[in-house]
Amino acid sequence: MFEKLKAWLGNKMPTKKSATTVAEQYASDYYRELTQSQTHLIVKLEAKLAAYEAQQSNNVLGEIQQLFVNQTNKGIRKYGETVRAENLTPVEWCQHALEEHADSMVYLMALKNSLEENVSDGLETS
Repeated sequence: MFEKLKAWLGNKMPTKKSATTVAEQYASDYYRELTQSQTHLIVKLEAKLAAYEAQQSNNVLGEIQQLFVNQTNKGIRKYGETVRAENLTPVEWCQHALEEHADSMVYLMALKNSLEENVSDGLETS
């Protein structure tokens, strides 16, 4: 590439020496920018890798991720597709979310009551 640039500039510039100088400067600038760009990408990749490793070492996050995967697969089996915003109106989405949260509150209250019963019976809950 450098030789092609030098030859092209040789036809455009008054002297071969100035063409070589310009080509060398262009190549230097190009490789510096390329190196900076690659360094930036490497830093971003390292950050993503560190975040991934942190997630993998956290069992709770892993369980939550698996829950999302399982729920997505369940929805695809049940409805034939993933959730799509155009399937419901915004009001219907709000209603759906409220119903889901109501269900989760029922589950949490039942669990809390069960835990309280265990504590009152003298059983360890932790």
